[in-house]
Amino acid sequence: MAGQPLRAQESTAVQTTVERVDDTKVTVQITVESERVEEAVEAAASRLAEQVNVPGFRPGKAPRRVLESRVGKDALAQEAAQHALPEFYREAVQAEQLHVAGQPELDVETFEPGQDAVFSATVEIVPEVEPPDIDDLQIPHPDWEVTEEDVTAQLDNLRQRFAELETVSRAADVGDYVKITVTAEHDGQRIEDASGEDMLYHVEDPQQSNSELDRQLVGAEPGNILKFSETLADDFGELAGKEADFTVIVKEAKAQRLPELTDEFVEENTEFDTLAEFDAELRRQLAAHKREQARTDLRSKVVEALADRVEVALPESLVQQELQFRVQRLSSEAEQHGVSPDEYLQMMGDSEDVFSQLDQQARATVKSQLVLDAIAKQMEVEVDRNDLESEVYRQAQRMGRDPQEIAQLMTQDDRIGALISDTRRRKNIDRLLESVQVLGGPPADDADLEEDPEAGARTAAMAAAEATGDDQTGEAGEPDTHARGEG
Repeated sequence: MAGQPLRAQESTAVQTTVERVDDTKVTVQITVESERVEEAVEAAASRLAEQVNVPGFRPGKAPRRVLESRVGKDALAQEAAQHALPEFYREAVQAEQLHVAGQPELDVETFEPGQDAVFSATVEIVPEVEPPDIDDLQIPHPDWEVTEEDVTAQLDNLRQRFAELETVSRAADVGDYVKITVTAEHDGQRIEDASGEDMLYHVEDPQQSNSELDRQLVGAEPGNILKFSETLADDFGELAGKEADFTVIVKEAKAQRLPELTDEFVEENTEFDTLAEFDAELRRQLAAHKREQARTDLRSKVVEALADRVEVALPESLVQQELQFRVQRLSSEAEQHGVSPDEYLQMMGDSEDVFSQLDQQARATVKSQLVLDAIAKQMEVEVDRNDLESEVYRQAQRMGRDPQEIAQLMTQDDRIGALISDTRRRKNIDRLLESVQVLGGPPADDADLEEDPEAGARTAAMAAAEATGDDQTGEAGEPDTHARGEG
């Protein structure tokens, strides 16, 4: 109940009382004995003496009374409070054994030399979660089988890599390449960065690219002159966001001519001798990838099902940390696509809808973390050095980076605690998969899918590599180290 005292702690120097504000927030009333305050003021005087030039005294040698007359008692007390209050707050949190989330809001009542310091700290806390019952939990195994459509798609990807362009006499369509001359103007002035002669342009699906040029080119024929207006993107400097008038002359349309899949083609462009050999290896790698992806999806489904069984208030600070991480990741993805964040949002759809989805995802992730932590505590899941090394290797492999580099970054960024939390959650899910009833799924014996390094190297540059995609996200329900509570 809001305003209800929870408990009080007393030590020789710091006295605390905790009152609950709501389900995720408390106010800690803190009183610090005058002796500790005096120590803090003396330390502040020593620091200021090194910084302030006092005539007649060497740096750091001016007495406190002289320093007070120079800078004022209030300034000295403010310097002392700025350094001492965070330490007093940490002592209070440790004494109360609070699992805090985010930074506190401090309200200082008194902090003066010779007196007890009295202040309060209002802060969000990580709520206690009752672990859900898993005895009757049934999870359908995600799809894991390789279809002929999967194989055909990857073989087509391979053919497209070696496709040739040939001139066509029909109208341009999605996927074609067109030779165009573009003239862009704003207020009658030519925009050089948006203009060009005889450019070869790949026509994309307008519904996906949200490009007016793509809309105009679909159905256009050589000799057509297209005129339209479009808002300039953010990378046009002073002209960003302004309307530009475009004139596009369509000169030629080219279509891809895909090579036939033959033994000769495979032998010439891969390290396999026959199409049958390449097809067999492609199927093996697709199967390995789909089973691994299915297991990842299964882990996510388990986490989601467990979270659905729990009602818990979420600390807003943790939600905002997770949301900020996702927004930053979206910005990075936009940069990788060579567009601004606003353009990337336009490509994805309505920006308000995107941010609403990110917020929902952030809340689901934080809730999953709280539930997994509660289950790990109940199951007494411990993390050792080998577990941490395996998690670092997993994250490095997912990001395509050296494990030593990842370990060093985590140490530098003080993310070891978050790494331990992530590892405990992952280990916890592994145990849960042994306890819940999984309906369906591939056979337990995957010996035929064990990695063949040589074969993998041969197909890495081929279509099988594209089957894995470029996954920049952590597994659903298991985000990597970013949003965490403190304490």
